[in-house]
Amino acid sequence: MRGEKWLDWAAYATWLVVSLPTIADISTGEFAGWRAFTWVVAFLAFGLSLAVCLRPAASPLARRPGRAVALLALQSVAGLAMIFLTGNGTAGATLVIVAAEAAAVFPPAIAWTWVVVQSLLLGAIWGYFDGWIGGLTGGGSFAGFQAFAISAMSLARSERSAREELSRANAELVATQSLLAENSRIAERLRISRDLHDTLGHHLTALSLQLDVASRLTSGQAAEHVREAHAITRLLLGDVRSVVSEMRETSRLNLADEVRALAGAGALQVHLDLPDTLQLDDPDQAHALLRCVQEIITNASRHGGAQNLWIRIARRADGIDLHARDDGRGATHITWGNGLKGMRERFEVFSGRIEVTPGDGRGFEVHGFMPRPGIAS
Repeated sequence: MRGEKWLDWAAYATWLVVSLPTIADISTGEFAGWRAFTWVVAFLAFGLSLAVCLRPAASPLARRPGRAVALLALQSVAGLAMIFLTGNGTAGATLVIVAAEAAAVFPPAIAWTWVVVQSLLLGAIWGYFDGWIGGLTGGGSFAGFQAFAISAMSLARSERSAREELSRANAELVATQSLLAENSRIAERLRISRDLHDTLGHHLTALSLQLDVASRLTSGQAAEHVREAHAITRLLLGDVRSVVSEMRETSRLNLADEVRALAGAGALQVHLDLPDTLQLDDPDQAHALLRCVQEIITNASRHGGAQNLWIRIARRADGIDLHARDDGRGATHITWGNGLKGMRERFEVFSGRIEVTPGDGRGFEVHGFMPRPGIAS
């Protein structure tokens, strides 16, 4: 329900400004008695419910329709009561605030229905004071204001969603590009290490054997030089083996940076628990794991309506353990759509497994394990 910050402040300012005339009348005693007391109760009820709706921690209201309806209904009743008790039509601006909130929480059809009901009630109150022409004029004019508020809020939501989607797509593109570039570097290092081992290492081994034989067949000063050449050859062979081993060790993909790049995009708060360096021997396995993390983030933001997502990736002796949990709306049952099926298939290619818990109203949970290459699931 939380919009842009300036919209929040505009809502508070509107609530206060339209109430100033009545507050002034109460302070001078021109408006008193039970009507004044009831107006104050309605005024405070509207402000408190508005504060609950707009506070940052109230974001999950969008996933709790019952609570959202109750809060908005309280604001609508309070706003209408303020108008009825004073006959001050400017308090109808509070209903414009409610219309904007409804557009931020509900689907368009429900939001527009809410506006229609508010406008009819407002027109009835205005008609009570000024007749049917006044009711039609007042209700119709504020219906237009509410329609404008819904349109503006819908446009803001659409723009924010598009911006988050673009940011997420850019992060996914950058992560994929980095992964492909790193795969190319790894493949080239592995090719060079294999060539060094298969060609230079083979020839040095053969040379070392020949020098060993020569050292046994020669004597005197020549034998001493042959033994020195043999020692140098063995040293060179050791250096080649060391270089090959080092190149193979450094030819392991560090997935942690790409995961952090994905987590930093969009409005979803992703809390990561993973080591600074997460190296995988198999680039294809790293790509599959990255794609699964990407799908988890997309599902939590787009389908789950989550505000927070916790992802833990742990390197075990027998493989990689993945656990993710969000605070979204969850689901009553699991529907294996293309996203979840794709995750499961990617893990199964490497003898892994995926388990999901729908968590109706408590967030979605994913647990996966991918064994290290060469180890059976």
